Amino acid sequence: MTSTRSKFRMKSPTVLVIGGGVAGSACAIQLRTHDVDVTLVEKAEFPRPKVCGCCIGGAGIKTLRGLGKLSLPASTSDDTPLFRQIMMDAEAVNQWRASLGGHTIEVDLPSGIAISRESLDSTLIDAAKNAGCRVHMSCNARINEVTATKVQVTLQYTSSTEPQEFDLVVLATGLNSPGATAILPWKESPHGPFGVSWTAQCDQIAPHVIHMACDHDGYVGLVRLESGQVDVASALRSGSTAAQQGSPMERVHQILERSSFPKLQWSSPSKVMTTPPLRRTRVSGRGRLLAIGDASGYVEPFTGEGMTWGMQSGIAAANRIGLASMQTDQGSLATIGTQWDLDQQKLLRSKKRTCRVVTNALRSKWARKTIGSTLATFPKLAWPIVKRLS
Repeated sequence: MTSTRSKFRMKSPTVLVIGGGVAGSACAIQLRTHDVDVTLVEKAEFPRPKVCGCCIGGAGIKTLRGLGKLSLPASTSDDTPLFRQIMMDAEAVNQWRASLGGHTIEVDLPSGIAISRESLDSTLIDAAKNAGCRVHMSCNARINEVTATKVQVTLQYTSSTEPQEFDLVVLATGLNSPGATAILPWKESPHGPFGVSWTAQCDQIAPHVIHMACDHDGYVGLVRLESGQVDVASALRSGSTAAQQGSPMERVHQILERSSFPKLQWSSPSKVMTTPPLRRTRVSGRGRLLAIGDASGYVEPFTGEGMTWGMQSGIAAANRIGLASMQTDQGSLATIGTQWDLDQQKLLRSKKRTCRVVTNALRSKWARKTIGSTLATFPKLAWPIVKRLS
C-alpha cells in the first residue's frame, strides 16, 4: 500500500463511510492509499441485488484501473489484483443496439463491461477489508450531531447500538439517504422518472451487446451478465396517469413490445426492485460531512455512467481528505465539506449536463424519430456522444 503519511503529520483522521456500494467502497479503498483510518458500515449483507444497469464504460474501466493507487498504472503489468479480478469476472461489452423512433441503431463501443452488482460490490467490499478498513455489514449508522471538532454517530447492529465519534463522515447511502436532508439540503428535490430492475432468462439477448428501447413511457436497458442472466433496468415516467398503464414490469414489457426488437421470450424473473424518483441534487458537503455518489445527486445515466460517477466521486472525496490530512494543522477538516461541495460540482457537471440533454431529447417523439432515422443510416454520427459519455 502506497502511503503519503510522514512523521510531521498529525495522527490519521478517523473517517466513517456509510454505505458499501461502488461509491462507498471506492472511497474507503482510496482513503487507505492515504493511510487514513477508515470504518465502513453497510446496512445489507452481501451479495445483494441492486437496481442498476450493470454496465461500466471506458471511463469507468480507467477509474477501476487507478483505484487504490495515487496515479494510474504505467502498464497493464502494474494493474492491481482488484482490477484484474473485476475484469476477469465481467463480460465484455462492445456494441450499443437501440430501438429509437421505430428504427434499430447499432453503434460499436470502444470499451465496456457488464457485471452484476452482487459480484462487483462484493469484490470491492473484500478489497476494502484487505486494504485495512474495518467493515461492518448489517449495520446502520445514524448521524446525531456534526460539531466543529467531531461527528457523533450511533452504529446500530443487529442486536446492539454503539455511540461513536469520527473526525469525518462520508455518506454513500445511494438514493435512500434518510436523515441527511436536515444537514445537506436539496438544491433540486427528488422528482422525475423512477428506476426499475430485475434479472431473467432470455436467450434472444446477444452477449456483449447493450440493448436499449426508448419511447414515451421511458427507456429500458438489457445486457447479459456473467451468470448468463439478463439484467433488465429501466427508468419509467412517474405519476398516477403513467401508473395506470400497468405494474412496473408490465410497463417495461410494453416498451419492449412497442420497440423494433423481435418479440422476446422471458423466463425465471427475479423480484422486481424499484427506486424513488431519480432526479435530484443536494448540497454535497458541509462541515465534517461529505456526500458522494447517488447520495449527492442523480440523473438518469446511460451505458454505465452511474457507477462510474459514483466511483469517481468516491475517489475524489478520498483524495481531498487525504490532502487535508497531510496538513500539520488539521483545522481544515472542519470545513472540508464546503470545499467538497465545490469539488463535486466541478467533477461531474459537464458529463451530467450532456446526459440530461440526451435523456430529455429521447423523451420527445419528434426527436426520437429524427435521431433514430439519422443514426440508423449514419451510425458513426453517434460517436462524438459515445466518446463524451464514455
